[in-house]
This record gives sequence, structure tokens and C-alpha cells, in this order.
Amino acid sequence: MMIELGTPATLMDAQMGHEDGSVQASYSHVTSGMTGRLLDGLTELWSAALDARREFSPRSPVAVLDRLLGEGRNDRHPDRKIYSRISPERPRKRKSGSVRVGRNPF
Repeated sequence: MMIELGTPATLMDAQMGHEDGSVQASYSHVTSGMTGRLLDGLTELWSAALDARREFSPRSPVAVLDRLLGEGRNDRHPDRKIYSRISPERPRKRKSGSVRVGRNPF
């Protein structure tokens, strides 16, 4: 997908954890513009995949997918983000109301 999106080799190597020992790699680096274009392209592909899935069936027995399908293209909640279960930006609350920090709660 990154090749189809025209992602520079330097960014592809960085995303996949590869090291390039070539002379060209010594003089190139990843920029925020490169990363932004890749993120935009992957987001468009994600939205298109959700739209295609929604046309197939607007509901899913998988709770997270059902919620995503119900939100449309995030038109109702444009600022809403999807967080991983171990996201440091949104710590999991414990039943007692306290928040675990610094440890994987799962």
C-alpha cells in the first residue's frame, strides 16, 4: 500500500524498521510532510474499506466494527479518535475509579 501511495523509500524503511546502508540513505531523512501524506493516504484507504464493508452489511457482531460502521465516515464525530486498549493517551479506569498508569492493564 505504501508503494501505491507513493511513499518515499526512506519513510518505508523507517516504518518497517529497516536500515538502509546506502549513500543515499545517509543524505535523506523522514520529514513531517512525508509522514502526514502517508497518514492521509492510509486514512483514505481505511475510510474506503469501511464504506465498502458498510455496503456489504451495515452491522457487525464485532462490537468495535459495529460502532465504526454506525458512525459512517466519522461525520457525526469528526474529532473522535479510536484508541488502542493500551493507549497512554487514554488510561483505562479501574472499577474503583482510579486510573492505572505505567502498566499494561491487560
